[in-house]
Amino acid sequence: MRFQGEVWRYIPAGAHPLDTGSILKANGRWNRPGEYGCLYTALTRQGAEAEYDKFLSNAGIAPEQDRPRDLVTILADLKLVLNQTSKTGAFVDPTAPFLTADKPEDWEKCRKLADVSRLEGYGGILAPSAALKGEKNLVIYIDGLARNVALKAGKIRVPLNY
Repeated sequence: MRFQGEVWRYIPAGAHPLDTGSILKANGRWNRPGEYGCLYTALTRQGAEAEYDKFLSNAGIAPEQDRPRDLVTILADLKLVLNQTSKTGAFVDPTAPFLTADKPEDWEKCRKLADVSRLEGYGGILAPSAALKGEKNLVIYIDGLARNVALKAGKIRVPLNY
């Protein structure tokens, strides 16, 4: 499927919305640290806020201990996205528990799915949110063909206040 729309992402305060400074080091569900990175985005502000809260909780960090963050929007146009939220075109059952579970073996299954989708030429994966039931995340791989992924900074930037 093609994805065109606005997505949300949390970033260090003042950073550019398309900042990629840490994506290759990030240890995420949909990337292999040190091998390939991705932009983790949510389709809604609430989804992005939930992802940030989950990140802090998993890391054992109190919000006031983290450096300031902003929520920003990105305008995304991806020509080929694997839609793992619908049975049509999904590589695996979109209700498969591993898609939102947090055990290492679940993350490895997601990474294998990411490996295959990238090899097949997908520029991103639309996946169910592991942080907020009913929400969706768009995982964007920026190392593919430039003609397949177009990103622009959106117009919204709001500080994450806790």
